Amino acid sequence: MKIDESKSELHFKGKVYEIDEFKNLYTWDVDIQELMNLSFSTETFVENLLVQSHSSDAFGTYLFYDIEFYKSENKIILVFACRQPNKYWEGKYGLSTLLVTLADVVKDSFEFNFDPESLEIEDDWKHLEISCEIEGEFLFSEVIEKYSSLLKEMIRKTELILSGAVWRKEYETDEKLFCTDIIFPLLRKMDFIDVRFSHGIREYGKDFTFSEITKFGNLRHFAIQAKAGNLRGNVNAQIDEIIGQLNDAFAMPYYEISANESRNISTFIIVISGHFTDNAKEKIIHKIPQQFRGCVYLIDRDKILELIEKYWK
Repeated sequence: MKIDESKSELHFKGKVYEIDEFKNLYTWDVDIQELMNLSFSTETFVENLLVQSHSSDAFGTYLFYDIEFYKSENKIILVFACRQPNKYWEGKYGLSTLLVTLADVVKDSFEFNFDPESLEIEDDWKHLEISCEIEGEFLFSEVIEKYSSLLKEMIRKTELILSGAVWRKEYETDEKLFCTDIIFPLLRKMDFIDVRFSHGIREYGKDFTFSEITKFGNLRHFAIQAKAGNLRGNVNAQIDEIIGQLNDAFAMPYYEISANESRNISTFIIVISGHFTDNAKEKIIHKIPQQFRGCVYLIDRDKILELIEKYWK
């Protein structure tokens, strides 16, 4: 990478690009698709070069359409920039409220940095910048995929906070807290009836039981088995335990006190506060008894967050 100051040109990867110069700072505006195919290195990156680009889909974040990066102290500083006019904003929450809350979420993260002076919400155009640091060689497409995914997760967490639900790190280790703080109120907000939390030694595979009235007017009964954290396929004991709980849940009826009757479930749901690895899903699906195929569902943290966003008012 080299700048020809006499011609205001950037020579990079065998190509020549036009750049703009202002007070010894050179700006390279490059199409995002071309940028995706390029790799960079902190060793060869030019000190006084600012790279800018624009994403038509905001990198999937619906907020951060612009991006720029530059070199500082042998690191590449990558900046996601939100510049939104308030009068055209149609989001679920006020734009100023959303950006202020997102800035607070970013402050608590390890992946991103936030300069308070970059947050501007007084004028009609709202502005927020969030940055991260990159070292060594990197393919731009891989970096943007990683950090845009993290940013989307933070935006979703921000929306949870504004909706009244806050995802806590403890949910990934404390199963009972995950059940009482998240699953129980979520089921109620989804308008299920007879929601019972029966976490204990005599649950027979059912941490939760609940029902819904179908369009035919009859009741359909469900059970949830909840787990904290991730579920990995290389831990066979965990998979076997879940299959055992699944069999117990279908085989053993439960007593619903409000109706003074025993009930049998028709649907079993495994809910975890982390993620299923691909081989964990495969092992569970493979081990489900034939008669229960189509009656078992797997829900992880991402799906829980989607449900909270939809139903948690």
